[in-house]
Amino acid sequence: MRADRRALQRAALAPLLAGLVFCGCASFTRPDGDGGWDAERRRDEMARLQRAALSPATAASPSGVEAGSDDGAVPARLHDDAHPLDLPGALALASRGNRRIAEAQQQLSASAERVADVRGRFLPTTTAQTRYTWYSSAQTTNVELPSGLLPEGVAKPEVKVRDQQAGTVNANIYLPLDFTGELKHTLEAAQAGYRGERARVWATTLDEQLAVVQGYFQLLEARRLRTVTEQTIAVYRTQVGIAEARFAQERLTKNDLLTVQVALQTAEQSLLARDLAIEQARWGFNQVIGVAVNDPAVLADVTTPPDIPTVEQCLADTYEHNPVLLSLLEEQQRLENTAIALESSRLPRFGAGGGMDYSTSDILTPTQIGSGFAGFTWDLGTDTRREAQISEARILADKNRLATERQLRDLEAAVRAAQLATAERLAAYATAQRALGQAEENLRIREQQFDVGRAQSDDVLIAERLLAEQRATLATALYQAHTRRAALQRLMGLPIDDLVAGGRG
Repeated sequence: MRADRRALQRAALAPLLAGLVFCGCASFTRPDGDGGWDAERRRDEMARLQRAALSPATAASPSGVEAGSDDGAVPARLHDDAHPLDLPGALALASRGNRRIAEAQQQLSASAERVADVRGRFLPTTTAQTRYTWYSSAQTTNVELPSGLLPEGVAKPEVKVRDQQAGTVNANIYLPLDFTGELKHTLEAAQAGYRGERARVWATTLDEQLAVVQGYFQLLEARRLRTVTEQTIAVYRTQVGIAEARFAQERLTKNDLLTVQVALQTAEQSLLARDLAIEQARWGFNQVIGVAVNDPAVLADVTTPPDIPTVEQCLADTYEHNPVLLSLLEEQQRLENTAIALESSRLPRFGAGGGMDYSTSDILTPTQIGSGFAGFTWDLGTDTRREAQISEARILADKNRLATERQLRDLEAAVRAAQLATAERLAAYATAQRALGQAEENLRIREQQFDVGRAQSDDVLIAERLLAEQRATLATALYQAHTRRAALQRLMGLPIDDLVAGGRG
């Protein structure tokens, strides 16, 4: 018996010792484990992530993308001057290559799995357990019989109560019966959470579409401003040449010459700043549409002004389609259904099911027995945790109502400001169109007066600055109007790609 006991002890310790050896002392005792991936694996993983991050997006032949494969999915790249990328094409690239949109869609998929998890609570739960056991010896018991019952010389019988080896199988199936509606409201809360997450995905999509529009027009604006700066430099160089010739003829003071020279140097320095702004705008634009960051960006210009809906129309669309408002409404439903589900858990939880038990030992017969059951469990809530959870859900629901009211007020102010800002930029564009000719005529008159000595260099520079301001306003106001109109579209919760598709030009 002692030998059997020692053998049983060794058999019990063997798995534990094997597990410790397998895990290793360092990974078992140190809080950081064995350090994770080795240096080579880390380099490989980082290289893979870099390739994925720096690779261009794929799109189904949008404008500006060359179709070449059978299914139309090709690497996205920007074309030359003959085939510039227009704004709808840029938005199509972003829909496939923007990482933030992809992250939001993955989060929505995870939310769908949470709904599936709650839905599974309505289905039967099936569990099974099996075990094969070895004992050091079988167990028996003596049967006490009245004296004289057994014949002379017959030993008392021994009854085996447990075999030395035996296998058992136990299987159970349990079906919850949602008489109280707790599971129903829990599922409705999860579904409201999914709808709220879907609204947040749309909000992220609109944010990124607006970023595409902003990057597109910011790049166009930076290039147009560089053109204006080049025009200004050309005028200053001409003026410097005239001033130097007059200074050599002693028809101009040194101060006037220095004024023109400083103005030229300042304009030439600003040209470098324009180049930097162009590069920064290009990098940001490429990043948001999902192509390689340093790709060239040849963009189609936009010459038509956007339409502006009335404030009443904007507010009506905002209250109906704004994804932030929709997500808050879905969150309200989720919180209220959560509170109702918690209140329903005050009642008993009913269920029914069946089971099957099987054993290889034939000491007791039959070796296989089936069973069925019905009953309930009842949490009386004596620990007060459930009541605290109900109160928390109600408080959060009230807080969400306040957040919705605050969001409504913020949206009204933002919509009114965006609508008015778009109108202001369009008015500035129209004014600059009318004033540009007047500024050019003013500069022409000042140059003629300067030629005959009736005007100073400062007068010509002032006229040139006025002309440059009008050129810059004309170059930027239209782009800024389109950008602010897209911001208004985002507040309204309507697709920005529909807006730009209807306003090509």
